[in-house]
Amino acid sequence: MRRVILHAISDRPASLRRPVFLLFAGLLAALAAPGCGHKEKAEHTSVAEPPTVQLIQPQVRNIVRVVGQPSFIQSYERSSVYPKMNAYIQKWIVDIGDKVKKDEVLATLFVPELVEDYGTKQATVVLDRERVALAKVVVEVAKANVKAAEARLEEARAELTSYQAEVERWDTEAKRLQGEVDRGVVTPQNLLEAINRWKASIAAQDAAKATVIKADDELLARRAALSKAEVDVGVAEADLKVAESEVKRLKAWVDYLVLPAPYDGVIVARNANTFDFVLPSRGDPSAFQRGPYLSPSGTAAPIYVVDRTDIVRIFVDIPEQDANYVHIGSKAIVLVRAYRDQPIPGTVTRTSWALNVKSRTLRAEIDLLNPDSQILPGMYGYAKVIIERPGVRALPVSALMHIEKTILHIGEKTFCWIYEDGQAKRIEVETGLSDGEWIEVTNRQTPSADGVDHWTPIDGTEQVILGDLSILAEGSPVKVAPATATNEAKVAHAVAHARPPSGPLRP
Repeated sequence: MRRVILHAISDRPASLRRPVFLLFAGLLAALAAPGCGHKEKAEHTSVAEPPTVQLIQPQVRNIVRVVGQPSFIQSYERSSVYPKMNAYIQKWIVDIGDKVKKDEVLATLFVPELVEDYGTKQATVVLDRERVALAKVVVEVAKANVKAAEARLEEARAELTSYQAEVERWDTEAKRLQGEVDRGVVTPQNLLEAINRWKASIAAQDAAKATVIKADDELLARRAALSKAEVDVGVAEADLKVAESEVKRLKAWVDYLVLPAPYDGVIVARNANTFDFVLPSRGDPSAFQRGPYLSPSGTAAPIYVVDRTDIVRIFVDIPEQDANYVHIGSKAIVLVRAYRDQPIPGTVTRTSWALNVKSRTLRAEIDLLNPDSQILPGMYGYAKVIIERPGVRALPVSALMHIEKTILHIGEKTFCWIYEDGQAKRIEVETGLSDGEWIEVTNRQTPSADGVDHWTPIDGTEQVILGDLSILAEGSPVKVAPATATNEAKVAHAVAHARPPSGPLRP
């Protein structure tokens, strides 16, 4: 009855609380008087007496929270091996359960036309190399021809110079003899002989000029042949590069005729059969349509499926409220009962960093060393991630209350009641990690002179009220229980058995 009255009083404005309180006090006194059907008690507790509360200050504690969920062991890597081209299975070498090493041959394929094309391109490369060598020899010959033409041109020019000298000599001699003939010193026959020699020298000079022109033209032709030979070398080298590129391309395709292991692992599926016709998009069309390793569409079957098992991993989806406290290196424990009925210690190896927008969880992965491959992919496991917050200020969960925000502010606000100047005052606090009994408190709202509340850190001096928070009202007087051994035991018991209040409470 008293709790109902106090709720009714706390719902009224501050100006009406005292009259309403006195009215209810009188009503209770009348009902408790003799003659009203109640037995008179030896002692009566006055309803006007403020409630007695216990106090506690935020304590420095180590908050440890364990987030766990069932999951499945998965291999560190799983690769589905498909063919690169349409081909026949020439030979399959390994079967399910076989351990393989990196690059070990799993199967060989057969595409005869590809092999023949590759051989043709290899022969083309050999031929183009010979053409390049021949073109380089032609260049050397052309260079030699240019040098010979240059020598002949020099020779012709030298002969022309010699004949020009002869022309000048006999021209001078003929002029001298002409003077001698005019004086009667020599006979005209000597003059005629000199003139004939002069004319012969002119003819030889003209022939030498023609020889120079011919030698010059021959040199130009030889130089043109040299340029063409050099161009032919470049063309031959370009053809060689194209042929070599084609050989490399076909070599890459020929290499696809061998299916190698991508890493050290175990074969967990084989769909290869001798002379199966396999396709790049579908793998082995003759594979069992209900096989466990088909693609999600159910239309593609890999030739092999290889698992890497020296490391296995297990996933844990961390709830949103704990996501900020899980990081790489967070402690973890994995229990795989089919392997060993003992917890396996580990750490969080990686996280997805971003939350899944549908489940509102953070994906965390835990890697476990598995050198003997005894932990098998697919085994059922239970993983726990241990979240530690050492040395934080915390309060019992029972010391806090949660109130839903308005429709414009989705979520909850968290409050606690503190004792100040003999009254109970409600303050909003920010919380962190909780282990179910204690909860981290980081900041509180503090009113300021400008009328705007500010967030300030929790410093541990706050006197927080414990007990039945539903009887408290803003600014109502409260009485602190004396610090007796009994009260301390009650506080300790309340702390040890702290539980959150059921449902949101009204202020």
